[in-house]
Order: sequence, then structure tokens, then C-alpha cells
Amino acid sequence: MTAPLEVFRELGDATRLQVFLVLLRGRRNVSQIVLELGLSQPQVSYHLKKLREAGLAVEERDGRWVYYEANWETGDPHVRELLDLTARWAELAPPSAGPSVRPPARTPVRPSRPAEKPPPAGPSGENEGRPIIERPKRADNDLDDFLL
Repeated sequence: MTAPLEVFRELGDATRLQVFLVLLRGRRNVSQIVLELGLSQPQVSYHLKKLREAGLAVEERDGRWVYYEANWETGDPHVRELLDLTARWAELAPPSAGPSVRPPARTPVRPSRPAEKPPPAGPSGENEGRPIIERPKRADNDLDDFLL
């Protein structure tokens, strides 16, 4: 039986949890996981090693390729239940239940540009009573009017 503390410690790392969720969707090699998650190859290999040591993943050699997947065939009923629960929680289906459902891709949130503020009034209040004229915004790299 795998120690619960060890299993949850391994899943407590955010990157390792991402790798684990990829393995729940099916068999992958390191290159596929690297492309899918945008991580480096050494990072992925390290996290796969930790998942294997915790009994959550297994490897299978096919010629020169090594494939990894969630340890669905584990003899530990607690680990199996954890795999099933995590797959359902992440809205994934186990490989034996047919095609997997992939969660929607997250779109990165980009901070918006701060709105430009009107120029501050001078010491004598020189902008008071005058309308503020805003000029059209130009791109920082706009060189159309640059003459040599």
C-alpha cells in the first residue's frame, strides 16, 4: 500500500499535478507532454519519476520510446479510487470508458493598459478653463514620420 502522505505530497506540486492530469487522459511520451504543457524535457522527466515513485504512474517501453500513463492497474484500492475521483473531478473519463473529454484551454489574461490621465494643472492653474485635447495614440514603434 502506498502511503497517503506520499501520494498527496506528490500531487501537492502544481506542475506535477498538471503532468498527472495529462496522464489521466491517456498514454503519452515525454515529448508529447512537453508540447502539451510547454514545460522543459528535464522538468517533465523529473515529475514523471516522482509520480512513478508514488505509484500514480507507470511506464511502458516500446522500442526506443517510453510511454507513461496513470497507474489504472494498481493493486492498491485507495490509489485506484483516487485516480477515478481525480479523473471525474477534472471532468475526464478513464481510458476504459471511451474517448476522454479534454478540459477547455485556459486563455491567458492580459492586463489592460492604464488609461492616460489628463496633464496636471500647472502651478498657476494654467490648464483650468481650457478644454483638454487628447491626441490620437500612436504605437511606440511607429516610425512612419521619421525622416533620414
